[in-house]
Amino acid sequence: METQLDYFDAVANTQKLVLGNLLTTQKNLSTQWLDNLQKLQQSVSGLPDTPAIPQAKEAVNLFNNWFSTILNASKAIGDEALKLQETWNESLEKQVAINREVISNLSEITKPAKTK
Repeated sequence: METQLDYFDAVANTQKLVLGNLLTTQKNLSTQWLDNLQKLQQSVSGLPDTPAIPQAKEAVNLFNNWFSTILNASKAIGDEALKLQETWNESLEKQVAINREVISNLSEITKPAKTK
């Protein structure tokens, strides 16, 4: 029985580790992506050679509004994706615990049959 549970634990712990690393990486990438988008917006908005004519100012304002909308949408989508990933990880952990219990019980049930 111990061999079966040890094997199951090794596989389950590897899956947990991979999913945990994936979530951490996803969070880091999301943060970096949003920070870089903000820096890009600031650099484009602050161009020193923008002509002081109404059309140029209007174009910069339209760009800022559009870029802010894209940035906010990216943040909202990223936040929801992270919540979904966290929920998925929690569900997987619960399922692994249930599966471990099932394997343990099956091993106990079959153990007397092997000794006869």
